[in-house]
Amino acid sequence: MEQTMLTRNLIATLLLCILAAGCVYVMLPFVPALIWSATIVVATWNLMKRIERHVHDSRAIATTIMVGVMAALVIIPVAIASYIIFSRVDDAITWLRDLPQYTLPPAPDWLSKGPLASTKLARDWNDLSAKGPGALANYLQPYLKPTALWLAAAAKSYGLLVVHMILTLALTGVFYAKGEMVAKGLIMFARRIAGDRGEFSIVLAAQSIRAVALGIVVTAVTQTVLGSAGLALAGVPFTPILTAVMFIFCIAQLGPVIPMLAGVAWLYNKDFNTTGTILLAWTLFVGIIDNVLRPLLIKRGADLPLILILAGVIGGLIAFGVVGLFIGPVFLAVTFRLLQAWVGEGEQGAISKTSQGPLVKSDVPQEFIDSPDIHGTPL
Repeated sequence: MEQTMLTRNLIATLLLCILAAGCVYVMLPFVPALIWSATIVVATWNLMKRIERHVHDSRAIATTIMVGVMAALVIIPVAIASYIIFSRVDDAITWLRDLPQYTLPPAPDWLSKGPLASTKLARDWNDLSAKGPGALANYLQPYLKPTALWLAAAAKSYGLLVVHMILTLALTGVFYAKGEMVAKGLIMFARRIAGDRGEFSIVLAAQSIRAVALGIVVTAVTQTVLGSAGLALAGVPFTPILTAVMFIFCIAQLGPVIPMLAGVAWLYNKDFNTTGTILLAWTLFVGIIDNVLRPLLIKRGADLPLILILAGVIGGLIAFGVVGLFIGPVFLAVTFRLLQAWVGEGEQGAISKTSQGPLVKSDVPQEFIDSPDIHGTPL
C-alpha cells in the first residue's frame, strides 16, 4: 500500500512538473510584455483611479484614457524615429553607391581645437583626405559586412520591439480593467504559500515598483526638460527630435549626454565655440544629476536602505536589461524585508524563552495592515 501511494505521488508530481514546464514554455514569448504591463499598471494605478472618479466611476472610460495616452507616448516617438530612418534610406543607398569615388574633406577645426579636440583623430582624418577618392571606401571595407549584419539584427529587434509594445498595451488594458481581481488572486496565492508574510511580500513588491517608477520617470523628465532648455537656448536645430531621443535615452538609463553632445558638436562645427563650451558644461551637469535625484526619489517612495536601492537598480539593469531596473529592487527589497522579519522573530523567541513567557510570534508590520493596498487596490 505504501509503495502504491509513493508511486502515485511520484507520477502526480511528474505530471505537475510537466504541466508547469509546458505553461512556462507557452508563456515565455509573453513574459517581457507581462512584466512591463504589470509594472506600468502597478506604478500608475492610483492615477487611473483618480481619472475613474472624474469620469463618473466608469472603469471602461478610465482604462481607455490611460491606454490611449500610453499608446500616444509610445507610438509617437516610434513613428518619428521610423520616419527619420526610412526617409534617409535613399540617401544612404546613394552615398554607399558613390563611396568609391568619394573624397573625404579636411577635418573640421573643432576636431583639433576646443574641449572635444582629438589630435590623433584629426590627423587620421586628414591623412584619409589627402589620399583622394576611394580612400574612405578602402578604410571602411573591413567594417561593411559586420555593419550590414548588425543592421539586419537591429531591424529584426526593432520589429520585435514594436510587437512587444502593442502586446504590452493590450495587456495593460486588461490589467487596468481587472486589476482588483488579479491583485486578489496574487494575494490569495501568496497567503496560501507563506501566510501573512507572503501577503506582505506582494504589497512590498508593489511599493518597490512604484518607488522605482517614480524615481526613473521623474528623473528622466527632469533631465529631458533641462537638456531641452539648454539645446533651445543654444540655438541647436532639430531640438524637438533631440528632446524625444533624449527622453527615450533617459528612460533606458543611457542618460541625456549623447543627444546633447550632438548639439555641442554642431555648435563647434559652426564656430560657436563659446556657446558650445557653455552647452558642454551644461551637458555634464544634466548628465550627473540623476546620480543624486533618482536614489532620493526612490527612497522617498520605499523606506529602504539607499545602498540596497542602488544595488537593485544597477545590478538589475546589468542582469536583466532595462526591465531589471524594476525587477532588481523588488527582489532585494522583498528578500531584505523577509530576512529582517525572520531575524526579528528569532530575537523575540529568544527573549520569550529567557523571560519564561510564551513564544512571541512576529506580526505583519502595522503599516502593512493599515495600507490601502490590501483593500481593493491592486498590489
